[in-house]
Order: sequence, then structure tokens, then C-alpha cells
Amino acid sequence: MSAKQVAKAIAGLREATAQAAWAQWSAIFTVAASRRPAQSIVDPEALLLVSLALRDHEPRLWSAAVMWAQFGARLLSVQRAKNLARLFPGAVRERLGEFAQLAMRDGDQRWRSVVGTTRAHKPKGREREGSPRVEGGAALMLRLRLGLGVGIKPDVLAYLVGIAGGPNPVILIARATSYHGRAVRRALEELLAAGFIESRPYTPVAYRVDNAKWAGLLEVDPHHPPAWRGWGTLFAFVVALDTWSRSLPDAPVVLASEARDLVEAHPRAFDGIPQLPTLGKYRGEAFIGPFVQAIDTCAEFVESVV
Repeated sequence: MSAKQVAKAIAGLREATAQAAWAQWSAIFTVAASRRPAQSIVDPEALLLVSLALRDHEPRLWSAAVMWAQFGARLLSVQRAKNLARLFPGAVRERLGEFAQLAMRDGDQRWRSVVGTTRAHKPKGREREGSPRVEGGAALMLRLRLGLGVGIKPDVLAYLVGIAGGPNPVILIARATSYHGRAVRRALEELLAAGFIESRPYTPVAYRVDNAKWAGLLEVDPHHPPAWRGWGTLFAFVVALDTWSRSLPDAPVVLASEARDLVEAHPRAFDGIPQLPTLGKYRGEAFIGPFVQAIDTCAEFVESVV
């Protein structure tokens, strides 16, 4: 396969991701309107970062982010945004600094540690007003933050609800929610002491929620709750692919080598995506075909589970 075919696959995944991001904004913000309803739990920090990354490709994502800085920034975790930003290219971290400037301008001083040197510019046109949406399964993470405060505990609860109450050890919960393990362990122990979650005497100890107890309060189906997806790691991979696609090498051997390096740099990007080819068994130029197939499968996955 040629560099042109790789670029085409990446362009398809980028477009699928941009449309998914807009559907997610629509699920949590009144200023966005998408014909496709978001089904999975929206990860607000991952959504913000991918919107900053794709703002040149899809300007309305930047418009939504700018308005969120004014009307919804209080529901974001600054620390978690910084943690997830490490997965993205440096240009995205610079744009996060622009968002921080706008959030501070509208009164949220928590973003001071993120402010960059690049001056933030709002999109041209008439300013609109909006408000966060906290109804529906997709907005579950924001709803829990609104009720419990922004921090690890509501995010851990959202994750445990979103995996249908299955028990998970601290290391997996910390990895999924992008918080430090020690802080997650303390939060879990306090949630357990409060009776919000349950533990299982595995080695290591695992934690779960009883979705039947939370279903009425959160208005979710206890057997089919809104799913938790690893949007942060997947979005970071998409952005890395998009950046790489702007200067693809022509030589197939070099193309395959760089593609393999990207996959290895984002080992969790494919978590939870079914029917992927086993990329690790392909060597040399033979890697390119399955790599393109994996990208196409990712695009289909994003379109189907947004």
C-alpha cells in the first residue's frame, strides 16, 4: 500500500472523530446541535483536547470550546486536562493554554497554571450564550461532577457505572480515568467507607458499583448503562496520526517503520475496539496493509459508539 492510501485512511478517521466530537458537544452543551445523539459517556477533558487539535479541520469545535470556557469551564478538571494533554502533541498543549486564558478571563482562576504565551483569539461573529447539559447518559460524568464536585470521586463513579458494575483494581481505574494511582486508591477507599461502592476480596482488591442502586438516581438502565470508552487515548492517537499524515514518507519501508512507531507510542489507543488485526505479527512493508485496516476499523468504531 502507498502513502496515499495511508493518508486517505487517516483522513477518514479524522473526519469520523470530528463528527463524533461535535455529537459529544451536542450531548453536553446547548450551543451545539448534532443529528447524531451521543451514546457513550462523554469525557469532557478528552473532548476539549481533541477539539483544540482539530479546530483547523472543523472550526465549530473551536467555537464550542471557546464558549465552554465561558459557560462550562467550572465543570472541567484542570489537573486531569493537564494529565491527558501529555498524550497529545505539543501544539495541542499550547492551544490548551489559549483555552486557559479564556477561562480565566471569564473568572475561573484554577486555569492559571495552564496559561500559555500564545494570545487566545475568539472566533469571529456574534457571541452566543449556552449552558452545560447534564441530562442523559452521555452527560453522566458532568452530572456527577455537578452533584459531587469536580475531582476523582465522580469520575471514578462514572467509570465504574460505565463498565456495567464490573470489579476493577486500582491500577486499571487509575489508568482509565487518568489520575495518579495513590490518589485514586484514597478516593476509592473513601467511597467504599461511604457505601457508594463495593469491594471484592481479589488480589489485588477490586472495586465495583451496584448499578441497580444508582439506576434510579442517575436515570440509567442498570443492565445497559451508557458505556465508558477510552476517548482520551483514542483521540490522542487520532491527533498523532493526523500530524504524521502531513508529511508521510514515500518509501514503503520507512512508511511502515514510522507507522509501527506510532502504534507503539500509543499502546492503549485500540483498547475496547473489536475485530482489529493483530499488528504485532507483521514485519516490514507487510505492516502497512493491516495498519490501514486498523485505522478503518477505528473510524467505523468511532462512528458506531460515539
